Amino acid sequence: MLRGGRSVPRLRVCKAGAMTQFRGKFTNRLDGKGRVSVPASFRPALNGALVLRRSMRHGCVEAWPVGSFDSQHLQAAPMDELTPEDDLLAYAMYSDTLELALDPEGRIVLPREYRDFAGIGDQIAFLGRPGYFELWEPAAAEAMIERAREVYAARARGRAEAAAKSGNGVP
Repeated sequence: MLRGGRSVPRLRVCKAGAMTQFRGKFTNRLDGKGRVSVPASFRPALNGALVLRRSMRHGCVEAWPVGSFDSQHLQAAPMDELTPEDDLLAYAMYSDTLELALDPEGRIVLPREYRDFAGIGDQIAFLGRPGYFELWEPAAAEAMIERAREVYAARARGRAEAAAKSGNGVP
């Protein structure tokens, strides 16, 4: 949807425990107290709180709706037998997380250790993902988006070339 010549991302909250999709890219300024406004279109799915954790894949911070984080990640009772790998995963998934409440203006205070991990200065890029969103240093976010475009464009070209060679595609 376009408003005033710019795209307005939409948030889809699915029914019956299905995944929330956060869509769009936003860049917001961090204030002197370390507060940043969560994009307005992301807030309804958060129900006033979120779970932050350092990404294990990228140099960013993941932000999850509390209920989604709880349902998506390892659920084990304290007396369950865990493999050593499960035990390490539990440390990575739970010991390195922080639950935060949004203030009445829809802001969170992003702790210094999370900003440092992601290389975030005075601006934060919010990137939508299925089920959660990510907080990035803006130039790193742009580089990740460009890398993703390049990888998938190359993959599409490869499929088109293979289809043309096999006679199943349009030359």
